[in-house]
Amino acid sequence: MLNQTPLSSKALLPLPSYFWTKFARFVTNITAPPFLAIPSFVVLGIQDQERHHTLSRLGAGLAIAVSFGAALPVMVVIILHISHKISDVHITTREQRTLPFLLTIGSFIIGTLLLWLVSGPCLLTAMLICYAMNTTVVMLINFKWKISVHATGIGGPLAAFTVVAGWMIAAPFLGLVALVAWARVYLRAHTPGQVVAGSLFGYFFTLFQLIFIFQLAGWL
Repeated sequence: MLNQTPLSSKALLPLPSYFWTKFARFVTNITAPPFLAIPSFVVLGIQDQERHHTLSRLGAGLAIAVSFGAALPVMVVIILHISHKISDVHITTREQRTLPFLLTIGSFIIGTLLLWLVSGPCLLTAMLICYAMNTTVVMLINFKWKISVHATGIGGPLAAFTVVAGWMIAAPFLGLVALVAWARVYLRAHTPGQVVAGSLFGYFFTLFQLIFIFQLAGWL
């Protein structure tokens, strides 16, 4: 379990520590992978459709991607937390992560199949497959080591932006990667090595899949 500083009383902490702890938790909450996935899906879906000169399937594709790539995983975590299967919504206890991982992977797979059935945007379909693959590998790593899911969740969209728009467009998002890494380490949720490993894995494994699997196959 984490040794997180309680925030029930502002007086328990010096003002600077209280502020930075609150700020770190705010960053952690708003950059949870499902929340970051939503704007990423919108941007990537629009970009994909513009490249193919059609917007006809964008609405259905976004609805499926957001539902099964973001909303349903959030609901899974909330339900597991309410039913006391996990101790907190960020699943800080490594041993509690396997069931949420499995259910989330299942959600990604269902979303992928639905996108394929409706001929949704190719990039959104590819991203859901990447999410399923990334989460599977992270789950396997998690049996022995608590790699950062937050950092992995940023690396994936960053890789997609690199493929679609180029490194110069994606580079400014490195600041967000650094901010999330700081927040997770500051809250003692992860070690520096775990956040670095998560961000590098999320970025390069997604980049590999998008370039050497989907691009070469003619999907993107």
